[in-house]
Amino acid sequence: MLKGIGAAGLAAATALAPAAAQAKPEQARREQVPTEQASPEQAHVDDIVVTGRRSGVPLWTVKSGKTTLVLVGHIGGVSKTTKWDPEALTEALRKADRVVFPEMHAFTASPFSLFGWLAKWNAMGSLPKGQTLADFAPPDDMRRLAALSARGLVRKDYTGRHPLHLSGDLREHAEEGIKYGRGAGEYVRRAVKDYKLELVPVPEEKAKPLINDLFASSPRDHLPCLHASIALAEAGPAAIQARSDAWAQRRVRAVLASPVQAVGKSCWPAATVADKPDALIAQMKRLLGEPKVTVVVLGLSALADPGGVLDGLEAAGFDIAGPPWKD
Repeated sequence: MLKGIGAAGLAAATALAPAAAQAKPEQARREQVPTEQASPEQAHVDDIVVTGRRSGVPLWTVKSGKTTLVLVGHIGGVSKTTKWDPEALTEALRKADRVVFPEMHAFTASPFSLFGWLAKWNAMGSLPKGQTLADFAPPDDMRRLAALSARGLVRKDYTGRHPLHLSGDLREHAEEGIKYGRGAGEYVRRAVKDYKLELVPVPEEKAKPLINDLFASSPRDHLPCLHASIALAEAGPAAIQARSDAWAQRRVRAVLASPVQAVGKSCWPAATVADKPDALIAQMKRLLGEPKVTVVVLGLSALADPGGVLDGLEAAGFDIAGPPWKD
């Protein structure tokens, strides 16, 4: 699961075309379902009483004069041993008109391109001849890597590995023993089918610019990802489990302080395709001006980081109900 967040290899790229392929059948199903007009719309809006207190997921409601948004804070990597209660989320979904995944990107690529990219990715795994990680990585990170190597948590040839590939190795060690279950994002996607909700289409983009950005980058560009992955490897599986449990307990600040979050923010492709807070805040304001009750699924960082969506909506004067998100 973490490999998907930080893209520890071209496994992320090989998933791009299937993601786009899945989007089209979903759209076809939506077109077959007639949309119903809320009647009366305001009465429908008033039915939404979720506050997030009963849900095993950080969930907020934001009200305007016309409608209500239900903001679902999801994370990737929910452990199977983490128990979370979907009751309030289910209640909100049953009364919603539509669902939006604002951060989701559907990439398209040909199979031939994928094979070529995979070959280039494999060739990228080692640094150029005559170059070692110590030539540009901070001394403290090299010291920490040596300590991890002594514990058997990193490959012996780590000094010759590309930082992004080495980051993937470190995250794999950190995940040892962790099995993943269904998170809020997967739960909502299933509910879209079960309740025949309107799913706002995910815009399709070509994968080539994203992949070209990766191969045009220098090893030095991926040092922030390596730094975050070192911290995660040092913390080990316990950090992944603790983050998962904190999410289910709606302890928002504890989740955001996890070393797992830093990996998600700093590693390709997540750091490359992340939507800017201002754009997300503007989109939420638009949705609040439309007379449809909307469930919005966003990464917890996008929602609750300082300057994120919740801060932006609060500053704009909207009434927000849900778990605390500030220190």
